[in-house]
Amino acid sequence: MKGFIITSILFSLLLLTIIFNAAFLKSSIQDMKNTVELLTPIPCKDNNEIIDQLIQKWEQKSIWFSLSVSYEDVEELTDMIDSLKATNETQNIEQFTIHTELLLNTLDEIIRLERFSIDNIL
Repeated sequence: MKGFIITSILFSLLLLTIIFNAAFLKSSIQDMKNTVELLTPIPCKDNNEIIDQLIQKWEQKSIWFSLSVSYEDVEELTDMIDSLKATNETQNIEQFTIHTELLLNTLDEIIRLERFSIDNIL
């Protein structure tokens, strides 16, 4: 009976950790998406401030992300943010639009992969 109680407590802690992790990732990704959506579609100096905010948010949270999100996804997101900054500085409209959309799609993909569901738990 004691084994069942201990197992139940550990299982409950595991589920709480999974739920907390999913909520943290979702809120962090949504915050980053909101920041990306503030960008104007044409590269300009105003975008530099927004991209710097995005970089700062990412640097603060990337350590926590790396605990549950795959290394490849973390690196891909870092590279996309760097590419977005570079295309804004070079004023390349087509590449800026492409990198903005790719960044938003990657953020959506991370939310989808880390969503709290039975499929993702198993």
